[in-house]
Amino acid sequence: MVKFSKIDKQLKKELKKVQRNAAKKLQLKSRDWAYFNKVGDYLVSYMIDIDFPDNEFRLTIDPYIKPYIFDDIFWEVFDMASNSQEPMSLRAVGAFTVDSLSLPYRMVKEDWTMEDLDLEKVETKVFEVLSETHEEVLKLINSFSTFEDFYAYAVENSPNPARHDLMGMLLMIHREQYAEALQMAEDLIAKRKFGGFNNKSKWINEYIADYCKERLELDSGI
Repeated sequence: MVKFSKIDKQLKKELKKVQRNAAKKLQLKSRDWAYFNKVGDYLVSYMIDIDFPDNEFRLTIDPYIKPYIFDDIFWEVFDMASNSQEPMSLRAVGAFTVDSLSLPYRMVKEDWTMEDLDLEKVETKVFEVLSETHEEVLKLINSFSTFEDFYAYAVENSPNPARHDLMGMLLMIHREQYAEALQMAEDLIAKRKFGGFNNKSKWINEYIADYCKERLELDSGI
């Protein structure tokens, strides 16, 4: 059985500083668990974890991406438009945000124990692995010609494609395909799938349906 060595407060603080230093070199900001920035039209964020199973160093980096504009559309529809003026960190760690697409994680192990840990070596290792991961993420982003390409990739590579329904409807709204988004929202509501967000006793899929109806009425001049 793997035994996890407990990291004391001081070492936790030092490891957090090491992570921040490495992330800063890649122009990544930090807030709570996330290291993030806007890259082109996307929000890129990383969760960096260092632990010591059987008292041996292990580094894990989880990358996440989403179109930057998705949160703006979500907040406009969800009656939280002022959130768009808040710091970028809200998009990375806020509760009322569109889920990012989780990409394959990177894991690296070294035979370093907590007792003889060289923090300079740790920072170099974090920067090295984070740089490689970031480069792969940028390649992926550059492979998307449109947000539709991103959405198709998200659905195709998700174990649960239905969790990206919200992304699909927001993409339709972004493309002003209000009738299609309305149809999708109403179909989900009919199946008692209201979405995972509630504001003022109203669910996100209900907000989307009402928003699309309003837009269609405006377009038809009613």
